[in-house]
Amino acid sequence: MVELADRINETVKKYEPELRKMALDIHDNPELGMKEFKACKWQTDLLEKYGFQVEKNLCGFQTAYRASYKSGKTGPKIAMMAEYDALPGLGHGCGHNLIAMMSLGSGLVLKEFAEELGGEIYVIGTPAEETAGTKVEMSRQGVFDEMDVAMMAHPFFRNTDSANYMAIIGRRYEFFGKPSHAASAPDAGINALDAVINFFNLINAMRQQCQDDARIHGVISDGGLAPNVIPDYTAANFYIRANLMSDVVKLENRIENCAKAAAMGTGCTYKISPFEEDFMDCRSNQTLNRLAVSNIEKFSPYPFSIFGKNYIPGSTDVGDVSYSCPAIMLGAKIGDSDNPMEQHTPHVVECAASETALENAVNFIKGFAMTGIELITKPEILKEIKAEFAEIKNL
Repeated sequence: MVELADRINETVKKYEPELRKMALDIHDNPELGMKEFKACKWQTDLLEKYGFQVEKNLCGFQTAYRASYKSGKTGPKIAMMAEYDALPGLGHGCGHNLIAMMSLGSGLVLKEFAEELGGEIYVIGTPAEETAGTKVEMSRQGVFDEMDVAMMAHPFFRNTDSANYMAIIGRRYEFFGKPSHAASAPDAGINALDAVINFFNLINAMRQQCQDDARIHGVISDGGLAPNVIPDYTAANFYIRANLMSDVVKLENRIENCAKAAAMGTGCTYKISPFEEDFMDCRSNQTLNRLAVSNIEKFSPYPFSIFGKNYIPGSTDVGDVSYSCPAIMLGAKIGDSDNPMEQHTPHVVECAASETALENAVNFIKGFAMTGIELITKPEILKEIKAEFAEIKNL
């Protein structure tokens, strides 16, 4: 292992200057989801420079790509997932510029070892994580189906293993009534605002009989225009979460009954539609998780917080990937914060270009490379990973 670590260190040095520059260039030129044209080009240019075959416009997304290196020798298919979108008005307040650096760096280093040891190395560029969640559609189109593993790390204020994440769906509930003058002809109107208020009250009553991990949170996006006009249209957007998608579906059915009752009680009609992609729960492969953590610990000086099988009260489009192949998303320390869950803030923007973040990204590249090498050279580990994945698929 000492000799292998030395080889990895030397290989990483070859790519580190270009990877650092790319991460800082992406940071200094923030682009919103589906518009990451510079970030995408910088990545694909670098991958092509070092021998990867690049497929652009992956799954119909202009800023998505799949870069592959096939050694010609038998071995596993190892995918690194890259993100690179920024936040409106803020920039890289989630540090996705570092995800691109870690995933590309891991792919470039693994490519050199695959030439000797075998296997296929992939870097998959997944835009718009903050908005469209393109990994969902990529999973739907089978991008990850043939991968033996898919890995990535997300910036955080401490090193963490890969947690499980909640399933989420976004639904818009619309109520349709009849306008009328609220003073002179109230009896002629059908009040859609009453419907949406009753809808919220019914959901609040329902919460008493919900499971502990249920999360139902919404806002009234359209509540009427003037107090002297009975509102004929109102709408509310809700997120519905639970640890498992199967439980989210049950909650959704109960909430639809609330909408139906609210509409019937006020004489309104209603409509339900999705306003975002549904994200599956993320089932981190614990065997792969432990392997990656043990290898990154050899290079990163920062201790790991271990979630294990515990669920984080958040959601990610990596969830859909985790049902297509064994997948993990670790946390990579980028700085310090009084709130270790802090994201989407100017402080994160600052940390995402810090020397601490860049150095630890290099550490993660080394650890992911060692993990990939073990997957190639120790088929018994990959067998255990796949056995665990099969159990998830059969739930």
